[in-house]
Amino acid sequence: MVFLMRLVIVLILLNCYPIIIMAKKIQYNHDSKTIAEIQKDVDFTVLTPTKIPDDWTLDTKTSPWLSLHYMDSNDTKLMVSIDLIKGIRVPYDGSPHSKQVDINGSIGYFSEWGDSGKVDQDEELNTGGLLRWAQDGTSVEMLTYSLSKNQMLEIARSMK
Repeated sequence: MVFLMRLVIVLILLNCYPIIIMAKKIQYNHDSKTIAEIQKDVDFTVLTPTKIPDDWTLDTKTSPWLSLHYMDSNDTKLMVSIDLIKGIRVPYDGSPHSKQVDINGSIGYFSEWGDSGKVDQDEELNTGGLLRWAQDGTSVEMLTYSLSKNQMLEIARSMK
């Protein structure tokens, strides 16, 4: 069941977010808005990570909320997804699997995937999970199937 839910989420994310931009030297393709343009259109702080690999690409989507999808250098694998929306609410699902974490002095919650540590059908190790916190008037939700909890926290703590 967990695997099917995870598969559906990944397929939706990969299907719905085709606009690609470069992470460091930003090249906006497919008539996508720049981060600066997006910031002018929203009434909350658009947080972006400063500690990401130089060769990742960035795919942005602005409806119904702002999503930043960092893809691998081949632009074929979702490395991390970051959803941003106005608010200071940090959703906690009450699950015993959610662990409280500190992100720049703010309380956040990390939940690892149920099949974390197992190899999937593509022979890749499942890692990561879901990380939620609020910062500067923005609610943030980060998810990945490729990065470790520590890598996720490093990216989260670099959000400015």
